[in-house]
Amino acid sequence: MSDILMTSDYNEIITKNRHTILDGIFGAQTSPQVESSIGFSNYLSHVGITSSNYYLFLKLIETNNRWVVDMLLKDRDPRLLFSVIKPNNFMLNRAFELLSFWHPGQIYNKVLLSVLGIIEYCFYKPDEGYSIYPLDIVDINNLGKFLDEDKDQFEFINASILEILNRITQLGEHSSELRKSVLSKHAFNIRIAYFDNTKSLMDIIPRVLLVRLDPEEREVKPSKEFIAYMKKIADTGKSRN
Repeated sequence: MSDILMTSDYNEIITKNRHTILDGIFGAQTSPQVESSIGFSNYLSHVGITSSNYYLFLKLIETNNRWVVDMLLKDRDPRLLFSVIKPNNFMLNRAFELLSFWHPGQIYNKVLLSVLGIIEYCFYKPDEGYSIYPLDIVDINNLGKFLDEDKDQFEFINASILEILNRITQLGEHSSELRKSVLSKHAFNIRIAYFDNTKSLMDIIPRVLLVRLDPEEREVKPSKEFIAYMKKIADTGKSRN
């Protein structure tokens, strides 16, 4: 009976303080929120990603706050963060929504690589990926807009995007479905525009999507005291090793 009452009490506390709790673990609008989110990211990083908690990882990635994201990822390869999770429509929808929300230059590289990892894994077999998430031209444009024509094809982000586009060009290879053929051709045209010195991404992707903006100048940082504390903890861990 006491366990039931305790669970009931916890549920009531969480319900009544829902917004305060959510601001504390996913917020990035104030320094205290960022500090709290960093702490939760540290905890979640130790727990590890599972099929039941991957949504929490997504929410923290979506903050696009490098302090929070760095703590969540630690030494992980961002592209592999969600690789242990079976792709699903919800995950892919959130990934493409995030790409549509940010302009090139605004999104933190580790965030972008994490999102690209989701898409690349899902569309490794393009027709299977399409059956999970039937992407459209807008999705492909929002993917291609993050190609940096000033960097070579082996740069991490460029390489990931080009590989995904290459997979999409294979969409519908064994069928005559018109919609898949249109998507395949569009992905092919974006790749060609990147590789061909006589072409530009602007020839294929709407100009407004390609506007490159500076990173958020007002990204909220933890307080100086908190940063000093984090550095002290990190230095202590290194000395023990």
